[in-house]
Amino acid sequence: MGIPVIDIFAGPGGLGEGFSSVVRRNKRVFDIRLSIEMEINAHKTLELRSFFRKFPINQVPSEYYDMVMQTDSELKKRLRVELYEKYASQAKKAKEEAWCAELGHKDFPPELVDYRIKKALNHSTNWVLIGGPPCQAYSIVGRSRRQWGDRLDNGDKRVYLYKEYLRIIAKHHPAVFVMENVKGLLSSVLDGEKMFDLIKRDLQNPSKLFKRGKCPKYKIFSLTTEATKFDQKHPIYNNNRDYLIRAEEYGIPQKRHRVILLGVREDISALPRILKKAEKHITLEEIIGDLPKIRSGINRSLDSCLISNDKKKRFYRNVKDTDENWSEIINSFRNEIEYLNGLKKKCPQTRISPPPNGTGSEFVPCETPSKENPMFSWYHDPKMKGAANHESRSHLVEDLKRYMFSSLYTRKYKRFPRLHEFELHSSELMPDHVNAKSGKFSDRFRVQVPDQPATTVTSHIAKDGHYFIHYDPEQCRSLSVREAARIQTFPDNYLFCGSRTAQYHQVGNAVPPYLAKLLGEIVFEVINPK
Repeated sequence: MGIPVIDIFAGPGGLGEGFSSVVRRNKRVFDIRLSIEMEINAHKTLELRSFFRKFPINQVPSEYYDMVMQTDSELKKRLRVELYEKYASQAKKAKEEAWCAELGHKDFPPELVDYRIKKALNHSTNWVLIGGPPCQAYSIVGRSRRQWGDRLDNGDKRVYLYKEYLRIIAKHHPAVFVMENVKGLLSSVLDGEKMFDLIKRDLQNPSKLFKRGKCPKYKIFSLTTEATKFDQKHPIYNNNRDYLIRAEEYGIPQKRHRVILLGVREDISALPRILKKAEKHITLEEIIGDLPKIRSGINRSLDSCLISNDKKKRFYRNVKDTDENWSEIINSFRNEIEYLNGLKKKCPQTRISPPPNGTGSEFVPCETPSKENPMFSWYHDPKMKGAANHESRSHLVEDLKRYMFSSLYTRKYKRFPRLHEFELHSSELMPDHVNAKSGKFSDRFRVQVPDQPATTVTSHIAKDGHYFIHYDPEQCRSLSVREAARIQTFPDNYLFCGSRTAQYHQVGNAVPPYLAKLLGEIVFEVINPK
């Protein structure tokens, strides 16, 4: 049995996956005892991954891979049910670990949450709490300190979630906690005082809010900067931005900037080391360039737009999604964009052909990752014979033209075009939205540049994909779930459940597992100093 971990606001399990990947002598040193998540699809993903971890490393049964490598979504669901039935003991433990519950909701009162945590910990005292309350709690304007800190009982659900995180610390006294949130937390101000300073004080002394005299105090550490000095056992830093982790500096192929706090119980004397920076940045092309090429899907085209009383009503016509139609549309766009707008002087000798894998599927057979992939050992599972969750969404024909222009422009100028540059090349490239020329959304169509780390993958990727356009014009599409998962450093054998939109949302909300593994290594050294 490893060091117990309780994961709250778990999402699809990015933090838990990272901690579970810390290994000594071929055994996991952390044991995820309870993962709490309210969203049903993310919970299914958590439960499936928990099932995966119930087997010793490299001893996951072949039936798991048969299910993952199934191309039909309905058959995949049936195989998952059969998998759980065949390995009933592991499935039962996974069901106990992954709890679909909404913290702060009346159906899940503190007494029930405390019961589940106590049962999971089984009297362990050196355990770890991981997770991050939803970031909305830190962007509330106009709340008084009394409302925020002294009682936190004014009915605001988002604030209550922060209270719940703090309450669990005060009640159950973890040896270490890891709290992750958005960088906007550093700039939030309440009644003239920085929210981050208030939160640090709360976390240092949780009993102040809950009147629990036996609750220990905590030392709050940065993981990027050594403390300048210690004041009454508490580390002092020059700047709150010392708590900001720029993920691309630590081997994550993504410019993801997040606030991460490490809390250590005062009776533990070991000091955590800081994260070690990687020698160089990992680029997007290095980690997704070896995935199978797939084409965009097509759904419809804008037929006309009627303006009446300053309102627009759009009329669409359906477009049949075939390789032939896709090829005709894409090649006509490429010709028009390249020749009329000077992105290429001569006509290409060959046409773009649809990739053999079409739009992809639940699983695309192939050999990936390549051994040249800088994260090969992290993504690779020899039992996987392809890419799961690798399917393109369908796009409006007019958006495909914008994608083609954007990717060709990026290929030539090494940056994606802003909206005013769309209009300079062709008025037809401009969206017909009212705010298109306002300047507020100048980066509405953002190509992910291949020779740099990707921009931050967020839950917005579930909406339309315009911020996550693939750099390859011959695919002319937004990123697939698997490509987004690679950017977020999920291993290739990590399967996301639910609809494709739900899968995108899960990936965008997650903490990168590889970054979480680096954090887990530090936490392990604090609890088990040499």
